Amino acid sequence: MGLMRPRIPHGRGTMIALVLATVLIQIAVAVLLKELADARQGWQAWFVLILALAVGLNGVRFVIWGYTHRHYPLSHSYPLTALFFPCILLLSSWYGEPIGWQKIAGVAVIMLGLGLMTWESGDA
Repeated sequence: MGLMRPRIPHGRGTMIALVLATVLIQIAVAVLLKELADARQGWQAWFVLILALAVGLNGVRFVIWGYTHRHYPLSHSYPLTALFFPCILLLSSWYGEPIGWQKIAGVAVIMLGLGLMTWESGDA
């Protein structure tokens, strides 16, 4: 008897959208906290507000993950979190950090691995 293929209830597109939403929220929180850490003047007035926003966004991310894990196989949804790495590379570039060929190659290898993990025979 062969292995049963896990059923994806709302389609692969919905699963990708949910995971991408969590990745984008994680990026937004990283930006908020970086901006807060880099603030030079007047940060005291915004500290509590930005920190509360970061905690709130992480709460939303937690709820989305709960829904995703309840409705999709973990082996399908969790590898998609690797989408975080190319997003962080772009964000690093935005902040003026040097991006060498090693970082680009590393992200390419991660994305190749993601492709291999999510590709299934019979999918075209």
